[in-house]
Amino acid sequence: MDFDTRVGCYAWIERDGQVLLAHWAGFSAPDGRHLRPCWTLPGGGLEPHESCEQAAVREVAEETGYAVELGPLLGTATEVIPSADRLSSSARPLLLVQLIYRATLTSGELTDEVDGSTDEARWVPLEALPALPCAGLIDHALGFLGRPLRDGLVVDETPVDEDVVARIVAAAQTAAPRGVATVIAIDGPSGSGKTTLAQAVAQDLDCPIVHMDELYPGWDGLAEAVDLVTDQVLEPLTRGEHAAYRVWDWGRGEWGPTAEVPATDLLVLEGCGSSVGRAGEYAALRVWVDAEESVRHQRGIERDGETFAPHWERWAAQELALFGPDRTAERADLTVRT
Repeated sequence: MDFDTRVGCYAWIERDGQVLLAHWAGFSAPDGRHLRPCWTLPGGGLEPHESCEQAAVREVAEETGYAVELGPLLGTATEVIPSADRLSSSARPLLLVQLIYRATLTSGELTDEVDGSTDEARWVPLEALPALPCAGLIDHALGFLGRPLRDGLVVDETPVDEDVVARIVAAAQTAAPRGVATVIAIDGPSGSGKTTLAQAVAQDLDCPIVHMDELYPGWDGLAEAVDLVTDQVLEPLTRGEHAAYRVWDWGRGEWGPTAEVPATDLLVLEGCGSSVGRAGEYAALRVWVDAEESVRHQRGIERDGETFAPHWERWAAQELALFGPDRTAERADLTVRT
C-alpha cells in the first residue's frame, strides 16, 4: 500500500511520580471537521536534515522550555489515518511513525509554547492520567515501560464532525434510561467511523466507553458478542452494579484479561452489534453510523492493513445476517453518514 509518511519523535520525561506532558491545541478544517485537543508527550515531526534524536530534543525545548538528554528508545508505534479521513487533499493514507525515547532534564524552566502546535506544558501525576483526554501515544509509552495502561479516554488523530457530536450529546442528555444507566449505542458496519465518533461523544459526556471489538470472540464472533456484552456489561450496569468482561486477544486468538467497568449512570457502547437484539433493549439512544461501501472498505483496508482484506467479506456477511433481520438501521434514533 502506498502511504504518505510522517515521522514523529517524542520523549517520556518522569520525575517524582509525575510525567511531563504537552497539550496539543487541536486543529479545525474549513469543512467543519476537527482534530480535538488532547494531552500528549512533548515531541513532534522530524524536519529535513536532522536525526530522530535531534528532533526529539528540539521539540521538547520548543514545547516545554527544558533541555534534555535522551536515554534509550523505548519503542516505536504506528498509526494509519485513512485517506477518507485526512484533512489534506491527498488520495493516500497517512502513516504516522512515532518514536518514543526516555529522557532526563538537564536545564531550563517550564515554559508554554507560543504560536506553536501546543499551548501548555504541565507536570502530571501518573495517577491523574486516566482523568485526562490523552493521545494514544501515552498508552504506547506506558506499555513500553511495562506500566498499566490508562483507564481513560483516548483522543485519536482522526477528525470528527463537531456538529454531529453535538447532536448526539444533546439527544443523549434527554434520553430516557433503561434502568439505572443511560446507554448510548453507536452502531453500524465496519469502516463507518464509529470509534472516532464514539470517543468524542464519551469525552463530551464525561463517561466511560466500551468497545465491542474487545468482546468479539474472533472473526466469526459478531453475533455471539451481542449476548456477551448484554450479560457481562449492560445487565449489571442497568442494575446499578459494576461490570466486568473478558477481552479478546486478537493476536493470540483467545480470551485475555478482564476489563472492569465501574457502576455508572451513563455509558457509550460502540461497535457492530451494540444496538442489536438484547443489547438494543438496554439502549436509551441508538445511533446508526454508515458510509458508502467503497469508502468503508477503503477505510478498513487502509486502517487495518492487507491482512484484514481476507476477512472483509467474511465479516460483512455476518453484519448482513445480523443487521437485516434486526432492522437495526431502521430502528435507530439518529443516523449519521460519514
